[in-house]
Amino acid sequence: MAVKSTHLYTSMEPEVKISSKRIVDMSVLSEEELNKELEKGYADVQAGRTKDAKTAFDNIRKDYQLNT
Repeated sequence: MAVKSTHLYTSMEPEVKISSKRIVDMSVLSEEELNKELEKGYADVQAGRTKDAKTAFDNIRKDYQLNT
């Protein structure tokens, strides 16, 4: 089986009391760790902690001064 890798970048909202941004290298996570991270994301969706795509991309453009 071919090994695939990707990078997942996260940004925490100011009201979430975590002080750092971190890159999660999914290629080094065990299956259990990956499942745990996916479950956290799914719980966020279930709880309504989401943004629509337009808002998310607008924020990225603003944060990185991208004009398109």
